[in-house]
Amino acid sequence: MLKKLILITSLISIFAPAFAATQCGPFYLKPDKNGWFSVNGERAKTQKVTFAKGKGDYDNATIKLLVKNTKAPGMVNLEQTTRDGKGMLRAEIVRTSQSQIRIRGTYDCESSSQAELRLQTPEVITVPKRA
Repeated sequence: MLKKLILITSLISIFAPAFAATQCGPFYLKPDKNGWFSVNGERAKTQKVTFAKGKGDYDNATIKLLVKNTKAPGMVNLEQTTRDGKGMLRAEIVRTSQSQIRIRGTYDCESSSQAELRLQTPEVITVPKRA
């Protein structure tokens, strides 16, 4: 029984994606069991993963996602590029007409364990009083 449990656990770890949950600015990217990514809890509508060096090497990959915007109506087009473990995310709000302004941003990424350490460190922010 124990041998079967160890075998099943090792097989799951081999075939599971090596991508850890990542925080990029206001976006929290996390893969599920099936390999699909979710952003801030919203599953991607489309995704494309391109590996720069070898298949399954998420430390050198580009991930393109189209996700429903959780804070406003519409969609967000995301592209996360990771090279040698350092990630960067480009985000752009999908426009429904050419007359709308283009809204886009670039964010540095860090693994969720690094983000948790940063969140646990207290930071003092002083807010000036209004006159």
